[in-house]
Amino acid sequence: MDIKTKRRYGVFLTPKERRIERYEKLRLQLMERYKVKKLTIQQIRYLEKGVRYQGIYDIETTDFNPYQNFIICFVFHRRDILTGKIEKTACSITKKDIHEAVSRNNFDFDYILLQKLSKCIFSVDQIVGHYSTKFDNGYFRSRCLLTKQNKLVPDYLEKMSSDTWRMMKTTLKAPRNTLNNLILQATGSSQKTHVDLKYWYKVKFKDSPDWQKAMDYIADHCKKDVNMTVKALMVIEPFNSISGGSF
Repeated sequence: MDIKTKRRYGVFLTPKERRIERYEKLRLQLMERYKVKKLTIQQIRYLEKGVRYQGIYDIETTDFNPYQNFIICFVFHRRDILTGKIEKTACSITKKDIHEAVSRNNFDFDYILLQKLSKCIFSVDQIVGHYSTKFDNGYFRSRCLLTKQNKLVPDYLEKMSSDTWRMMKTTLKAPRNTLNNLILQATGSSQKTHVDLKYWYKVKFKDSPDWQKAMDYIADHCKKDVNMTVKALMVIEPFNSISGGSF
């Protein structure tokens, strides 16, 4: 007996049948709203929470204390849940940024970079990263305040936030909750590069002969981290909740 027949005769529906019925109603509503002919369950789960555009990102910083340090670079993937298309943005501080900051006697080398990252954040409905709720999100907000750019920070509940680290803790059994362990469990292979601190130290000194080499290494490290986060997210999102927490 199908669900419609059971409803007609007042027959009890199982939890699975109630979920199927609910998603079928949502599917029809969302197909009409977005003018599409087909939607997957995963798309419905995101769209019903108001997530059309998702941003997956990572930042690299000179140290863990935002009061005494700054953001070196970021990589941001803007994912369209409806079409599957991903737009990629990468930005690093430049020698010009450093020179102008020193001229202002502020040493806020990431002043312009923060504006570019904020623009990416405001372009999506949900922000995702690995350990981002514990580090990246807070570091970004702190640097915006310290550079007197408060308006770059979204208001509370304006943007949703999710964290693959929290997904990992909740639904996977890994020896450590690192991105490397997540990608290994999700896909069986890793692109993770070693954090060689000499590169992170050298980016503070624009006149160092190895400055560009250091920047290139860090930018590549960040790019690979985001690529792995995206791959892992797409594997584990079917059995994790669509977070409604605030960025």
